[in-house]
Amino acid sequence: MKIITYQDLKSKDSLLPLLEQAFRWPFNEREFSKFTKIDPRLRDGPVGFCALEDGKVVSYVGVMDLTTRTSDRTTEVAGGIYGVATLPGYTRQGCSSALFNTVHEHFREKGYRFSFLNTSPVLVAYSLYKKLGYSDVVYYPTAYKVLTKKTAASKEKKGPKPDLDRVLAVYKMYAKDKVGLVVRDKSYLEVLVKDKWLTSKTTVFSEKGYVVFRKEPYSIRIQELVALNEEKAESLLEAVEQKARDIVFARAVLDKTLLRIYQTRGYTILNRGHSVFMAKPIENGTSFEQVYGKEFFQTQLDHF
Repeated sequence: MKIITYQDLKSKDSLLPLLEQAFRWPFNEREFSKFTKIDPRLRDGPVGFCALEDGKVVSYVGVMDLTTRTSDRTTEVAGGIYGVATLPGYTRQGCSSALFNTVHEHFREKGYRFSFLNTSPVLVAYSLYKKLGYSDVVYYPTAYKVLTKKTAASKEKKGPKPDLDRVLAVYKMYAKDKVGLVVRDKSYLEVLVKDKWLTSKTTVFSEKGYVVFRKEPYSIRIQELVALNEEKAESLLEAVEQKARDIVFARAVLDKTLLRIYQTRGYTILNRGHSVFMAKPIENGTSFEQVYGKEFFQTQLDHF
């Protein structure tokens, strides 16, 4: 078995069956390369590590550079893991473990103190992560509401293109005292625009807040709700409910004030779901809580 970086992989065609089998992701090198060039989490790194057998990729672990804010209000980069996959027929042969060892050494050489990933305890890979030294550090509360109205929501007119500078300014004010995945720049918002998460049809913006959502056949999924006061949070949530047909829900609601607002508006709150954020100390003797405390923040738009 040979391990190389994604960047050093000459032909990336064998990633298609690997990632489609694992995630139903029909990997397209041409499209993906557009993101690796602009995404601040990917553009300056190896993107991922590949295990090769007979010249084809049989296992993959993606890597990111995640800029975080620590509890002492300093900015620190951590390693991020995504896209962990192994081809059927090559599982339980040590491919992923070998890749993770390479990834952790890469993070160590970069001087990162932590490696982060998102997963679920119901997945087979969860036990592997535990063996590799990862532990659960953040659980995601979720809010659900079935609307009482029976009529379909009215069709919306396309609004103006989101002003990224204004969106970023509001977010920075909102997150100024928060710890975690709260360090953003305009290039990250441009990635969200390119990936069609941040669009004129899926964003409601005002001077003191905004909400980003995704419409599904019978529901609306709130990806991020940012408000500088409770009154604005209420009005943004009401605006989303007016656009929905039957159901509104939001995952990763780590803002306690917002979670309380959801509850007062009749949402069912699930304090701990299947999704979990895991961390592994790369530097021995450093604990997650020592660096980030107990209020690590992120939204659904920060998931990787």
